[in-house]
Amino acid sequence: MKKKNPAKRKSDLIFWGVALGFLAFLFLTPWGFKFQSYLRSWMLWSPDTEESVITDQKEQVIGYDWMMISDQGEEVYISDFDKPVFLNFWATWCAPCRGEMPSIVDLREKYKGTVDFVLVSPSDDIDKVNATKEDEGWNFTMYVNASQIPENLNFEVYPTTYFIDKNKQIRYKFEGAYDWDSEEVHELLDKLVME
Repeated sequence: MKKKNPAKRKSDLIFWGVALGFLAFLFLTPWGFKFQSYLRSWMLWSPDTEESVITDQKEQVIGYDWMMISDQGEEVYISDFDKPVFLNFWATWCAPCRGEMPSIVDLREKYKGTVDFVLVSPSDDIDKVNATKEDEGWNFTMYVNASQIPENLNFEVYPTTYFIDKNKQIRYKFEGAYDWDSEEVHELLDKLVME
């Protein structure tokens, strides 16, 4: 039986120690979570706008005036928004959600005053959302869910984003994380703003 070279054994131990240490950093520390989110933000692409169109008129209608609570503790209803709505369901614990947030921030800056950005975290409470906002340096209103989400706004994937027109008709649904500050998205929002 051939004996392992002691130098090889030592290099194997070092390799596995570094690999396990890196995995522990990624999955067991807050810095690792931030690093994951940062990496994901570099791997995003523009959404497929043609596949995301909702054409069934029944699916476009929001069933009732859904209520949220703002990060300031105010009750807000979907009917309170009078512009096209960029509705994003996200969670503080979701790395892809946090990874796409810089592109949402950039998009929001471009469409401030013409599109309402409604970012809802249904699985978190206000304190958790506010702590995340402070930690990330986000300075816009976010929401938590306060009533049953209308059936056609239900989702299975974090993040999920809807584009809703001024008449509260759901026009597009996107599942997953994307680069929202793209030409394709600008064209869609421009169209909704002009309607």
